Amino acid sequence: KTVDDAAANMLHGSYLLDGADVQVGTCCNRWYDKMQVIVCRDGTAGINFEHSSIDGHTALRFVSDIFAETVVNFAQSITKGIYGKGHIPHVVDAPVKRAALTLDQENQPKLDVFPKKLQFQFPTTVLDRIYFAETALGDEIVASDTVVLEFKRFGKLLIVSNKMSPDSFVQMSMLLAYYSLYGKIVCTYEPVLTKQFYHGRTEAMRTATPQAKHLCQVWVDQKKTTTSAEKLAALRKATAEHSRLVKEAAAGKGVDRHLFALNSIANRNGMDVPPFFRSKAWKTLNHTILSTSNCGNPSLRLFGFGPVVPDGFGIGYIIKDTALQYSVTSKHRQTKRYVNTLERTLLEMENLLQPINVVKVDDAPQRRQSLKEVSRTVVLTEDDDAYGDIWGESTSIAKQAVDQPKTGKKFTRYFPFVKRQKSLRGNRLTKVGQDVELKD
Repeated sequence: KTVDDAAANMLHGSYLLDGADVQVGTCCNRWYDKMQVIVCRDGTAGINFEHSSIDGHTALRFVSDIFAETVVNFAQSITKGIYGKGHIPHVVDAPVKRAALTLDQENQPKLDVFPKKLQFQFPTTVLDRIYFAETALGDEIVASDTVVLEFKRFGKLLIVSNKMSPDSFVQMSMLLAYYSLYGKIVCTYEPVLTKQFYHGRTEAMRTATPQAKHLCQVWVDQKKTTTSAEKLAALRKATAEHSRLVKEAAAGKGVDRHLFALNSIANRNGMDVPPFFRSKAWKTLNHTILSTSNCGNPSLRLFGFGPVVPDGFGIGYIIKDTALQYSVTSKHRQTKRYVNTLERTLLEMENLLQPINVVKVDDAPQRRQSLKEVSRTVVLTEDDDAYGDIWGESTSIAKQAVDQPKTGKKFTRYFPFVKRQKSLRGNRLTKVGQDVELKD
């Protein structure tokens, strides 16, 4: 029906009763303890998976390969008449031999692969437990609210051109929206991948830093005395601090997983648990009001999950080149109102950013010059963000200064790098800050 309904259907299924009050919604067609591929009649598809066994980026890899292979098959169907079969390679080199086409000596299929309906015979006690499980599930679904925000005014490219991390920028937008609506700084959680370690999964990043608090207070200024320049400066400091802590967490320098492991070891071995794990600070840290996660690429339209506490929000988001996708869930909270506030916050943040197509040029006399006469210098600084290796985003920034000595003309432009060590027209950036001369 709507994008909100589609997101809710993939998350927990639909709730629908027939005339006899029997549940006939798609919630009965879900394996909530497994990873399930969901395909609807209109062709939309999604993945529902239980989080304890895998992380979002594991499922994302699976979905991405399926999506990319579909594109490859389509491209092959177009080009096979020109180049023949196999001109475009598959995403995964995994030849498939269909069992239904494997014949025996009598030219009959070796395996009967056609689907058959299974008839189950259950005792009344089992049927009762299934029914009660369904009614309990119905309560959870009715209490849940899912609202989608597909913000298309700007995305990663504009944020990167303004020298900020897209992930940090989005994190600040969610915190600002909550503060604007409720006037509170609350516990916020973001998982950071630790895949660089053997068996690594995630570490926790806490967005509610002192710099983020200052940003919220400056942003929601009741006296209206804060200037746009002050807001932008506070935003830059908050995103920079967030980026720094994310890098520490990705390097295994977080504290949440370490403390959780110590607490678990003590409980399992009957040891005395330190008073810290019963303190208000520990309880506040583990009562996450804003549970957030960034997971996506061009193969996905939406990504989301439910809140982790009864009074919290679950926010899954995808950062695209020219759009930001949010899927927000809660139980008995003002989800739609929060999403509306989030949209207004993004519009306010956009007003502080420099448009991506603005290039400053001085008034020096101009002379047409061939590209071979232009000397270019590429400079990478320690402030350049490197989220590309963590989130799969090309968010690190290179600043390119183009000088024309004969005219004295100079201008500056920005463009994204995927990795710091990426080859650049046969030259390689071997260290931060190295000058690279480009040959045309």
